[in-house]
Amino acid sequence: MATPGKFVLLDRDGVINQRIPNGYVTSWDQFVFLPRALDGLRLLKQCGYTCLVVSNQACVGKGLITLEQLGEITRHFVDEIERHGGHIDGVYYCPHRMEDGCGCRKPEPGLLIEAQREHAFLFEETYLIGDTHTDCLAGERVGCRVLLLKDGQADGRAGLGRRIFADLYAAAEFIATAV
Repeated sequence: MATPGKFVLLDRDGVINQRIPNGYVTSWDQFVFLPRALDGLRLLKQCGYTCLVVSNQACVGKGLITLEQLGEITRHFVDEIERHGGHIDGVYYCPHRMEDGCGCRKPEPGLLIEAQREHAFLFEETYLIGDTHTDCLAGERVGCRVLLLKDGQADGRAGLGRRIFADLYAAAEFIATAV
């Protein structure tokens, strides 16, 4: 049974780190934190939120990177977030390509459901922060409170009742002050 709690689901590329145009982050030296992302993660931790990353990583399915290499990048960015006062409590990746038709690739909600099973949170009390329409759809399908970062690939779909923020820190400030 799900229990109430303070949870935030975060996409990775375009929310925590810079997205590589028409490409993928395939090594730690390509991983660049977005401005104020580390501050936003620290604020969420200070406010008692459990932060979980839910991210499509088709670079694995395309053979550009192995699961082990993805794990190495993950260890580095989680450690760096810790050094800056934040915390990531879990990371969930979909390694499949779009054409694989899996249930875990956003906009399908499989990653979110997996995270919910392991952490027993209530979707309706959980925020999802994303930068793309597919992130938003996945969150909406399970009933999360969806926050969209405008610098992503939102392509004007904010008119669907979504709250829009400039960056992760601005979204974290909103969450910190929400009742």
